[in-house]
Amino acid sequence: MKRNLKIIFAICLAVGIALGALNLIAGAQKGRLAEIEEQQAARKKALGQIAAAEVLGINPDEVEVPDEVELTAGDRFVMGVNRASSLIWVGAIDLLIIGAGGFLYSMWKKKQREKGVKKLGSSSNVLGIVIALAALCLDLAIASPVFLTSSNFLNVFQQISINFVVAVGMTFVIISGGIDLSVGSNIALSGLLMGILMKNYHVPVVVTILVCITFSGLIGLVNGMLISFMNLPPFIATLGMMSIVRGAAYTVTAGQPIYTFPTGFTAISGRVAGIPLWSTLIMLAVILLGWYILKYTRMGRFTYAIGGNESCAKLSGINLKKVKCFVYVVSGLCCGVAALLLSSRLDSAVPTNADGQEMDAIAAVVIGGTSMSGGEGSMIGTLIGILIIGIIANGLNLLGVAQGPQKMVKGLIIVVAVIIDVIRRQASQSSK
Repeated sequence: MKRNLKIIFAICLAVGIALGALNLIAGAQKGRLAEIEEQQAARKKALGQIAAAEVLGINPDEVEVPDEVELTAGDRFVMGVNRASSLIWVGAIDLLIIGAGGFLYSMWKKKQREKGVKKLGSSSNVLGIVIALAALCLDLAIASPVFLTSSNFLNVFQQISINFVVAVGMTFVIISGGIDLSVGSNIALSGLLMGILMKNYHVPVVVTILVCITFSGLIGLVNGMLISFMNLPPFIATLGMMSIVRGAAYTVTAGQPIYTFPTGFTAISGRVAGIPLWSTLIMLAVILLGWYILKYTRMGRFTYAIGGNESCAKLSGINLKKVKCFVYVVSGLCCGVAALLLSSRLDSAVPTNADGQEMDAIAAVVIGGTSMSGGEGSMIGTLIGILIIGIIANGLNLLGVAQGPQKMVKGLIIVVAVIIDVIRRQASQSSK
């Protein structure tokens, strides 16, 4: 480990221990300070009674005034520490995890090198985000007693269901070296199409679902064709598609929402014994299928290949156009499934649905260890990234943080995750 990193980890450990010790010391003084505060409150009440008696012309001699108790600067400091005890514990635990985790990781890395392992696998990245997830849950458990309740976890699970499905498709796209900014608009238009078919034309629920998921896949196919056959940059192609599809969502219903879907459709997001059963099964099926395709199929290996080095992949005989169309079709199909889950849960379809969904999906994928440069990532990492994003959003809601700061936090998370990915890649290249 580099000397600078050792110093940083040592400082984190020292500060974390200091904050923990400070909290313990302040907690030991809580009883004595509570008595002082009670005495001060009693004295203030007595003085108030005397002042009121003087105004009313009553003899205040019968009012007993407790002796004045002086608080030292140290007492005031300890009282401030006790008021911010939860926040201090959060900071102490995080710093201890960073410091101890850094040293333990360096020791493990050293042993791997001694065994002759020159390049560490992606399992180390997954381990890092698992630790981050555990630390986040511990922080929120300290900050909010509601966090660890079963009802809150069920709410978190239902809230992440949309991002869960979209992020699976986004993982394929980003591993291939691309990006899809049209996912939110795709979800909105597909949801409206579901509503139109069921409400206006009385199309059966199963047929509606199949048609609309296919329609979302076609939008993904158009993205793939623009990128692979027209050589448009993925950012430009999907940005244009985002505006086109969102505009179409406003146009097909003149900006009006569609409400009250058939019960067979809304039951998909209903709960069985308090658990969102069908949503859970759909999400598990999507992520398992995505994991299998990436890990065990030729298209999955080709996706990694063109993301890692497109020129080498082309020289190896891989059909780049076919693979690029494939990953964007996967992303589109996932949008169709997400539209199904969202519309059935809300029992409505609105042109503004899933606005900004692409940011949540990209954040989850990047936090999960998928490199924005392409060629690296996993479904397991994406799953953990989705949980982190969902838990952060839930925790901020529990703590009463407004939507504006929440969006700032998500943007900051993406920037930090990309910075970490760049630093890690540079370190990997320099060690070769």
